[in-house]
Amino acid sequence: MPMVLTLLVSLYKLCRFFAMSGAERLVVPECVSQAGSWAGGGSSRDHREVSPGVNTDVRAALDRILPALHRAITHAKQAAGPAELRKAIAEVFQLVEEAWGMPTLGRDVAKVLCDVIRLEGGLDLLLNLLHTAELETKCQAGKLLEQILVAENRDRIARIGLGVILNLAKERDVPQLAQSVSGILEHMFKHTEETCFQLISDGGLDAILYWCRWTDPIVLRHCAMALANCAMYGGQANQRLMIEKKTAEWLFPLVFSRDDDLIRLHACLAITVLATNKEIEKEVECSGTLALVEPFIASLDPEQFASEMLGSSDNSQGRTADDLQQLVPLLDSSRLEAQCIAAFYLCTEAAIKARQKKTKIFSEIGATQSLKRVVCYSTSSTTSSLAKKVLRLIGEEVPRRILPTVPNWKPCEVQTWLQQIGFNKYCQSFLDHQVDGDILLRLTEEELQEDLGMDSSITRKRFFRELTELKTFTNYSTCDRSNLADWLGGIDPKFRQYTYNLLTCGINRNFLHRVTEQQLQEDCHINTGFHRVRILTAAREMLHSPITLQTASDGTDVFISYRRSTGSQLASLLKVHLQLHGFSVFIDVEKLEAGKFEDKLIQSVMSARNFVLVLSPNALDKCMGDPECKDWVHKEIVTALNSGKNIVPVTDHFEWPDPKTLPEDMRAVLKFNGIKAVHPGTPQLGQRTAWTACPPWGRRRTSPAASSPPETSQDRASRA
Repeated sequence: MPMVLTLLVSLYKLCRFFAMSGAERLVVPECVSQAGSWAGGGSSRDHREVSPGVNTDVRAALDRILPALHRAITHAKQAAGPAELRKAIAEVFQLVEEAWGMPTLGRDVAKVLCDVIRLEGGLDLLLNLLHTAELETKCQAGKLLEQILVAENRDRIARIGLGVILNLAKERDVPQLAQSVSGILEHMFKHTEETCFQLISDGGLDAILYWCRWTDPIVLRHCAMALANCAMYGGQANQRLMIEKKTAEWLFPLVFSRDDDLIRLHACLAITVLATNKEIEKEVECSGTLALVEPFIASLDPEQFASEMLGSSDNSQGRTADDLQQLVPLLDSSRLEAQCIAAFYLCTEAAIKARQKKTKIFSEIGATQSLKRVVCYSTSSTTSSLAKKVLRLIGEEVPRRILPTVPNWKPCEVQTWLQQIGFNKYCQSFLDHQVDGDILLRLTEEELQEDLGMDSSITRKRFFRELTELKTFTNYSTCDRSNLADWLGGIDPKFRQYTYNLLTCGINRNFLHRVTEQQLQEDCHINTGFHRVRILTAAREMLHSPITLQTASDGTDVFISYRRSTGSQLASLLKVHLQLHGFSVFIDVEKLEAGKFEDKLIQSVMSARNFVLVLSPNALDKCMGDPECKDWVHKEIVTALNSGKNIVPVTDHFEWPDPKTLPEDMRAVLKFNGIKAVHPGTPQLGQRTAWTACPPWGRRRTSPAASSPPETSQDRASRA
């Protein structure tokens, strides 16, 4: 009998796997597809009691809200038709939304309401409605489901309702559903690695990436947070799948847009988490998205950002401890972008938690020591400043920044470092022996014990742990002419600790391939055998790897010119589509002041083979009163014309001006055939632009003036 049961369970799991992995609509469990009532968990009377361990203020709020919630549930049970059902769902939604919006208490109160809804069968009913109801009721049910997806409810969805959500995600062109479905996916991507894999395999990630092309800020916000959750909670295998689906490229428009800082922040978080995975780091860097992170974070005020989040019903409670825990590895990462965004995110959360009087959460998740480490060692002033703010907000002592040029330290600077790491007891001994930075970096355990009097082996381990960290973050530029430190860090960030040992033995990058493993161990004191093997392997690979030289004539396939105020989204989408079709693209991230950047930008136009001009509303207005060619778009157009570039205008609700209103040096741009952007999110736009920009595949387009009479702006306006 047990064998029969085991066989039946195995068959059930196998059938469910094949059903969920198919390309057709996903199978919905019977408990969801059954029509009707609020199934399961007992009557509302069974759940009226509030746990005696609940905070008094929370208990008072629940005593007020729970009766109304039960009445709304009863109305839903007894609803005679869709209109009454939608009204009951709206009542439940209003109560949950009110709970989430409560200062300080909101998360605790809302959590109880979400549990009650699940225990009384509400979650199953919502899934049933999303599976069978008409569109208006589906939208209402999806809106409520998005609000109640606490951890236990996500578990329930993952067990019985993921097929329902994924089927809805296939209806990606229904705007009424997109807001709630993208929000549900946002929550489900933080469930487990297995759930992330299923969502990716069955189209959930595809739907999110498709919606990244939209302009609806609510949908885009859900998309950015969904991608951040998938990157943080999905694990390395799912991160690889994200890269294969070109997630890094599709994050570019989200970070590039200036419409919503919260969208940009979570898109930055997603791309940064992906970049910390060494296996996919190069692909992430090639997307161009990562370069946008630090400039964006530096432009933000974390306390103002926190105030805006507190004013938002979706973010007023801040993040949970589990969410914040995911940021600690970013603080400890060797990537400056990771440290920067983690410090900023924790700074905004510290401002929220300080108002809620819940700052202990930072020490509980282990963030405090990591923040102090960032203050001491970070080479980024922005990141260090943010970490200091967090420590002040949570009432922790702020350490002094450690000078990174350790090889040049005097004994007094060694003393400061000893005090900062809690080894005051040994300060006099180090001072008596005049231990400076050079000696500190070369200290052995024997010298530490016999000469400096550190007898306890545990104490010596603690000391070497701090010394290893110091070696890892040290700036060796004064003695490292071949940049050996960064090369070692490229193999593994912690390998930077071996830099000074190698340098003092006279070894640089050019000589490293001649060194034996025995010499690394005996002369350079690299005691871990696997580390020695990795270093020597990398050195020999470097010796035999081909060196590619880029000449000045090398350039990109396409330069994209755009007006930031109205054309940034279309420009960024064009960049992604062209890249996905194999073209190299230059798009300037910031319109900076004149100077060296101006020369670089002009050179980029001249070296590009094609020039795509994004003509968004009022794109040429600033050119009209610019006879001295100071406007950036004007400069770029003139450079493209003078260089004989293949110019492809892409119009988006653009009204062609009278040629006489434009400066004479750029009027010729009106004679080029253009492409009308029917919708800024359609893939066809990128495909068509790619074909037109380099037809067929790389040849310059013939100017319309050479093959047909010039088309006037009036002709083109009537055609558009």
